[in-house]
Amino acid sequence: MKIYKRYLLADLIKINLLLLFIFSSFYFLVDFFDKLGEFLAFKKPFYLFLTYIFWKSLANLYEFFPFACGLSGIILFLWLTRTGELLGFLSLGFSKKELITLIGKGIFLFSLLLGSAISILFPKAAFFSLYTWDYRIAEKREQYLVFNEQIFIRGPDFYLIAKPLEPRGEYLQDILLVFINKEELKKIIWAKEGFYKSEKWFLKEVITQEENKNFSPEFFKNLSTNLSIKPETLVMVEKPLKFLSLKELFERYKFLKMVKRPYKEEVAEIFLKVIYIFLPLFLGFFPTMVFVKNYTPSQVITPFLKGLIWYFVLLTSYLFLQTLLRKGIFVAGILLSFLVFISFFSCFFKKIW
Repeated sequence: MKIYKRYLLADLIKINLLLLFIFSSFYFLVDFFDKLGEFLAFKKPFYLFLTYIFWKSLANLYEFFPFACGLSGIILFLWLTRTGELLGFLSLGFSKKELITLIGKGIFLFSLLLGSAISILFPKAAFFSLYTWDYRIAEKREQYLVFNEQIFIRGPDFYLIAKPLEPRGEYLQDILLVFINKEELKKIIWAKEGFYKSEKWFLKEVITQEENKNFSPEFFKNLSTNLSIKPETLVMVEKPLKFLSLKELFERYKFLKMVKRPYKEEVAEIFLKVIYIFLPLFLGFFPTMVFVKNYTPSQVITPFLKGLIWYFVLLTSYLFLQTLLRKGIFVAGILLSFLVFISFFSCFFKKIW
């Protein structure tokens, strides 16, 4: 790699890290003071609060990373104008197009590497932030264990062992249900699998035993029943769809498709996670181009403000299209894909502009 490329990309990384630090500090302070009063009411050890803040901060990183990374291009060039380095590069014969393309590729590379890592880490961080608050601090779940992908739950009148096949607790495998009354055994249900639909549980390959039938086993190929157990009872931490990993989203999509229920929201979230690493380039490339194209030694602030305005126009457009997509309007996804596609090819294929 040429020295000038190494130099500019190193500065781009520094700007990105600085922006991430600024955004992280802001979110940290908001979360800290927003939850501190509520935490103190629970009278729990303070390390639990710090644990929650740690995981919440990592989860927040996923939320603002594309916006901070997208902003890094115009911030970098603004810095280079203040130090005179941008004028120096142009005086040495480097074209504006060459510099814009290099920074655009740098933004994408940084997004590809760090964005991918954040995407992988985010579901775990989101889970542990919710788990720490709901389970260890607020104690919203009692008698709940997870072992070797199986859940063990003790309810007011039942014991349950099962293996969840999707993240919302609506599709289970290897089910054992024991119903009790004042610790006296009343009924046992074994089932190979079961799913929840229209407020009923649909079980397959079922064996039941009841006290009033002397616990004689009864066999059913399929059995639908109104159990008192609801899917939300089976979920230790209730996570919004955007907190799910790609694997979890895909498993839920397959389940909803199997039981013929709407799955537009899941498809929308899968799409948004796929284009996540392209967002910084989409948000940052055109504003950077506007800034540098309009830059002259006597005109710095005006080109910068033009680039910044375009950044917020693209950011607003993305947030608007994202909202429409999550509401099931898939035309918004097509339009967003087209805009992301244009920004990518504008950066990597200079001939089209």
